[in-house]
Amino acid sequence: MSEPHAHPHGELHNPDTAHEHADINIGAIVAFIGGLTAVALAIQLSMWGMFKVLENIEEKSDPSLPPYAAVPATNGTDFPSPSLQTTPWTDLKALRAEEAAYLHGYGWVDEQAGIARIPIDKAKALLLQKGLPVRPELADATEGTRVAATGESTGGRNLPAGGADRSTPAPPAATTKPPQGADAGRLPATAAPKKPGGGS
Repeated sequence: MSEPHAHPHGELHNPDTAHEHADINIGAIVAFIGGLTAVALAIQLSMWGMFKVLENIEEKSDPSLPPYAAVPATNGTDFPSPSLQTTPWTDLKALRAEEAAYLHGYGWVDEQAGIARIPIDKAKALLLQKGLPVRPELADATEGTRVAATGESTGGRNLPAGGADRSTPAPPAATTKPPQGADAGRLPATAAPKKPGGGS
């Protein structure tokens, strides 16, 4: 064999650097992972034990309830109304159906008093046929008022058409003395009746 070609500047060797002859240390990595897992499990177990101890301390320190104490609520039926509305669209449909059945159906309002309800369409037809009920005309026009009533209680429907105003009482008739002397035998002449409205 021939000797290798010699470098003109001498042998190329750096004493500060060298090739790594050993592989990666697998054992050290496995030991680190195992130690980390053991520490994490130890922390979890210690936390579980601490919570158990605190739970036992809390149970021992709580006072015992007497037998007549109220039982705590366990479900939604134990809470007072109104409760949370979970299906508002279904509730709205049920409300609309109930209102429609009430408006368009028959039923009792007060069965003992004999008061019933009828469908709204029939009630409108009867109202157009019979009209609204009105209060009867009072015997005294000034009853219950400070001034003479002119039919406000019935909306003016029972005012006499074309008649004289009867809202104020008529003044008392003037008393005349009988004639004396020469006019004693004569009767007083009756005045001609006046036309309605004050004309002669």
